[in-house]
Amino acid sequence: MPDQSMIDQSLMSDELFQRFARLIYEVAGIQLSGQKKTLVMTRLQKRLRALNLERYEDYFQYIKEDNNEFVVMLNSITTNTTKFFREPHHFEFLQNRLLPHLIQHKQANRELRIWSAGCSTGEEPYTIAICLLEKLQSLAPVGYDRSDPYRGWDIKILASDLSTKVLNTAQEGIYKGEALREDLPEALLKRYFTPCGNDRYRVQDVAKQLIRFRRLNFKERSYPFKKPFDLIFCRNVMIYFDEAMKSHVLTKFHQHLAPHGHLFLGHSETMFGNKLFSPVHITVYRKQ
Repeated sequence: MPDQSMIDQSLMSDELFQRFARLIYEVAGIQLSGQKKTLVMTRLQKRLRALNLERYEDYFQYIKEDNNEFVVMLNSITTNTTKFFREPHHFEFLQNRLLPHLIQHKQANRELRIWSAGCSTGEEPYTIAICLLEKLQSLAPVGYDRSDPYRGWDIKILASDLSTKVLNTAQEGIYKGEALREDLPEALLKRYFTPCGNDRYRVQDVAKQLIRFRRLNFKERSYPFKKPFDLIFCRNVMIYFDEAMKSHVLTKFHQHLAPHGHLFLGHSETMFGNKLFSPVHITVYRKQ
């Protein structure tokens, strides 16, 4: 097996990096500038060692012939930073403004559909589930049947990501206690998580059962959804896309949002001049 020094000596040429970048963009829509070359080399070194390869050229040929390894490679080069209640102003707006409105105006079919697009390791969709459950409980009449935490609502949260690795972690729903105690009030930790040893906690079924995890590539020409979403969260994902890819994704979000549905973007992502959506809060937009 090649050691670290052998791999370091086999440098990735600018031309080879551009071949990697073009292939990644063609398949996943992720744009890699020349400034990312060192990061890509560093992240891929582990894969070269694991596969007993000495040259990045050999690895490039490998991922062209092995789709599973291509996915592993994407897992390696993308950053999956997230936490519970990340960008808390979004969840305050969700609980205080959007959910009361949706619950009031959808009493006829009592159906809610939400998409966490780019869900990473699951903190975002589980946070959404917790917000929903808390709001349903707070709006419940005195003496309601507490054996039904969903109060007769049909709620589905789709959580998608390109990375199979993070989806597996998300579906497992187990998180370190130290991080949870930093992100969550103690009352929510006790209400929605169960200790499972080694200072780790598992998401309880009451929240977990609301979520369906699946792999989805934003680059696809069509998205396989039959029903529209009331809300879409796609935060800190489009920073990886060029303008053409952003336009494609935003058009698809507009297509799959219900009338006057809402789209949440990340704190550094804006849509100046976009005629498909109008701003209603800090990086929250309503479908036009």
